[in-house]
Amino acid sequence: MSSNLIKPSILSHSPKSYFFQEGIDFDKHEGIFGQIGPKSGVLQGAFAHRTCRGAAAGGARNWSYNSIEDWFRDGIRLSRAMTHKNALAELWWGGGKGVIARNSGVGLEEGDTPLQRRLVFEEYGLFISSLKGCYVTAEDVGTKDEDMSAIFSKTRFTTCIPPGFGGSGNPSSPTARGVVRALEAAFSHIGRKSLEGATIAVQGVGHVGSNFIQFLFEKRVKRIIACDVDPQKLQVAEKRFKEFYDGKIEFRLTKQNDHSLLFEDVDAVSPCGIGNILTPQTIKNIKTNIVCGAANNQLGDPAKDDKLLAERGIIYVPDFLANRMGIVNCADEQYGYIDNDPFIEKHLGDSWENSIYNCTKLILDKAKATKRTPQEIAVELAEQKSFVEHPIRGHRGIQIIESLIKNQTN
Repeated sequence: MSSNLIKPSILSHSPKSYFFQEGIDFDKHEGIFGQIGPKSGVLQGAFAHRTCRGAAAGGARNWSYNSIEDWFRDGIRLSRAMTHKNALAELWWGGGKGVIARNSGVGLEEGDTPLQRRLVFEEYGLFISSLKGCYVTAEDVGTKDEDMSAIFSKTRFTTCIPPGFGGSGNPSSPTARGVVRALEAAFSHIGRKSLEGATIAVQGVGHVGSNFIQFLFEKRVKRIIACDVDPQKLQVAEKRFKEFYDGKIEFRLTKQNDHSLLFEDVDAVSPCGIGNILTPQTIKNIKTNIVCGAANNQLGDPAKDDKLLAERGIIYVPDFLANRMGIVNCADEQYGYIDNDPFIEKHLGDSWENSIYNCTKLILDKAKATKRTPQEIAVELAEQKSFVEHPIRGHRGIQIIESLIKNQTN
């Protein structure tokens, strides 16, 4: 175990003093909470942002970090992105993110026992309960169904609960459906009627990526080039698609930080793995006209890299617009289940003005007309919506946060 990567002693510095030193606007981040798991030693956190729309909500990421600063910065970045995603989807939730540093203690590394892993997530569930509802957690990168089961055993403030406990489970299928709709809107924007006959490059064949590939074939795409850094995920995907789509899909095993798939001469590139892959180094080599995928936070620098894409004539569909269906599925969980749920289907259809398809077309059309980037338009729209108060309990989240802080200082 590399205990020198995360140093719990750094937690002696308050988050607020750290952010002021780094020039980060802390005041817009309404609550940042962290603990060192009392038995596991794992650094666990929850970030709540812009809770006037409702409780902060977003997945719990289980990830490795090189420093406490990286952990803080990732939580800030991801919680702000969830604010935009939830607001643009018109959910009554603020932005939130759980960030678990798996290299900070025990129980989350390769070779650890299921009991060690469960201990970490049970601790995290108790931690979430201690926040009294200002943050609702969910499944995310590095977490899975059994982790959500462990969290749920210790707190009610969670969603993506396994179906065996009455929850909606892994949200990858609706997420993939939503990305297909965003891609169809991008094709329509450039004058193509459908995805039929297209060649698509898909980076990442995990739960979302594999479902995305399935839905693309159902739309009669001609060919798919897919890659992943995980050989096991590739094997599962190859087995899934071999019988019906053999010859129509090419799989590649790639190394970490190998983004060569983005440079294929295809109709669209769909990042469905890690984020931070659209940078000056990669953008200059992209040949496609469209980038639209499920990965979160695809832009390395959201303030600059969207402009580099636009300068090269590449249409970028903002990830928090395209991949909203995961959190939409989670938001619907508490209200029970209906076959062909109209709440879910309106996001995926054509009739609601804020559906993924219509919202994507609106943003792309407005970006073209104003000579701005889709990212700028989408962020502007999301920012406006993020300040709309919950009609019943506006600012409940910040009231809970203030109460927690007061109790800690008394």
